[in-house]
This record gives sequence, C-alpha cells and structure tokens, in this order.
Amino acid sequence: MQIKSVLYGIYCIFLSWLNSNQMRVLSFVLFILFVIAPPVIAQDIIYTTGGNKLQAKVLEINPTNIKYKDHSNLEGPTYVIIKTDVVLIKYSNGITEVINSNPATLGPKTENTVVNSSKPSESTNNAAKQKTVEKPPFNLYYLNNNMLSINALALANGDVTLMYDRDLLDSKVSLTFLGGYSFNSRMGGLNGFIADSKDNAKKKYDLGFGVNFMPRNTKRVQYFIGLLGKYMSYDYQNVIDTTNNQKQYEKASAYQMAVMLSNGWVFRVSPNFNFKLFGAIGAPINSVALKPEYIGVPKVYLGYCFGYRF
Repeated sequence: MQIKSVLYGIYCIFLSWLNSNQMRVLSFVLFILFVIAPPVIAQDIIYTTGGNKLQAKVLEINPTNIKYKDHSNLEGPTYVIIKTDVVLIKYSNGITEVINSNPATLGPKTENTVVNSSKPSESTNNAAKQKTVEKPPFNLYYLNNNMLSINALALANGDVTLMYDRDLLDSKVSLTFLGGYSFNSRMGGLNGFIADSKDNAKKKYDLGFGVNFMPRNTKRVQYFIGLLGKYMSYDYQNVIDTTNNQKQYEKASAYQMAVMLSNGWVFRVSPNFNFKLFGAIGAPINSVALKPEYIGVPKVYLGYCFGYRF
C-alpha cells in the first residue's frame, strides 16, 4: 500500500494550505486518483522463466533453491523451486531482486498430432507432423502494467498533476487518466488566450482520459499515438458595469473541453521506473466566448512525466 500512503500524505499537506472551496475540489480530484490506482497487494511475487507469477511469501533463498509458502495459504506446506527456474522476485515492500538476469530461452514445445487409425496410409504421414508452440522471450521491462507518475512540466507552472497509465493487450494499448489542481495565481502560458480574454483568469483543476496505441511494444523506448480528452475549470472576474470608465466585477467560473491527438515516448529505464514525454494538440470548446481573434486557436497540452511502475 506504499503508493496510496504517499498520496494520502500529499493530500494532508495540501489540505492545510487551502480554503474550503479549494479543499472540496482537491478532495474530489485526489479521491478519484486514489480509487483508480489499483491496490499493491502486500505479497511477494516470484516470476518464473516459464512466464508464471507465483503469489508467495518467500522464506529462504539459498545457493540452489528458494523456499516459499503460497500467499493464499500461509499455514500450509512449504514449497521449493530451483533458482534456475526463477527470473526475479518482487517483494511486498516494492524491492525487486533479480535472480537470473539471463534466463535460458525456452525451447519449442511439441505436441503429436492425433492419428486416425482407420486410415493407415495417412497415419504414417500424420505421425511425422508436429505442432510447435514457441513462447516469446522473457522481458524484464514489461513485467508491470501500471504506472503512476507526476507531470513535471505542469509542476513547473504551479500545477500538481498526477497521471495513471494502464497497459492492455500485451502492452499494445494503454489507458491514461489524469487529474490535477493549480496553485498558480494566474493562467499559464499554454492558456494565454484565456488570460488575455478574461480578467484575472485563474485555472482551478484538470481532468482527462486518453487511449493510446503502441506499435513498438517490446522496446525499452516505446512510441505511442492516441487521443486525449481533457476538461479544465477556471475562475475569472466578469465585467458587469463600466460606468464612468470604472469597471465593476463579479466572480465567475467557466470551463474548457478539448479532444486532442497525442503522441510521445515512454522510456522504460528499469522494470519499476519510467518516464514519459508527450505532446497533444486539438480543438477546444469554451463555455464562454473569448476574443474573436482567438477563434480557431488550437488547444495544446505538454507533459514530461516520471513515475513508478507496478
């Protein structure tokens, strides 16, 4: 549960800085991220050269074998597996120990074709035929399908943005969820056309969802392309009176939605540490009118994310 403990600690610190309205918004954003992040089960996982994952409690590692108990039956028997059949062990505290960094490539597994004894002339031919099943090489960098990261570019602009990525279909497709809150007192550069159209515009929070396709799903540097939908809420001062050239304001809120084409790269530095670099551009929909000269201006979103893969 280490990931959720870190999120909860950040959450408590931020709450001490915020007023009641900001607290409600941040509570909602962090709650969504807390829910979508899958639990890290407190158990050891033994990865075998056959591609299996054994949920276990490791008891002893000696020069030749590993002794463990089944995680679902800790009071049951003790099992033994030889070290040459193990690639690595991922312990419940998040530490990964590589047991065999260069496992032998699995040989082809063969199955004899069923012979029809009623046709002797065909049985001889069929008996000579074999069905070959080959298992792909074991890839340490694709063991974990989840990544929780923080967008460093957004952080430099006063935004705290967390992203959760989930790989599917043998890492050919990934889903992205993002949520963030802005502590900046004004709009950032990428939303300058809103700041120029609305007085004292201030971004509040972001929510987003994306789907990405990854054609190179075996490389340590993995290119992706996809779609990203994003919702942004912000406050501004709305002019209600200009009598005697003196502007009078009232506080107002608005939002912007956008669907963008995104592409970038995921760098798998280690089985547990990755970073992601991406850019997205698309068409925005604004809930309030902006200056006419900004009609048709595209929405741009950039990210440099580093995080933990589990």
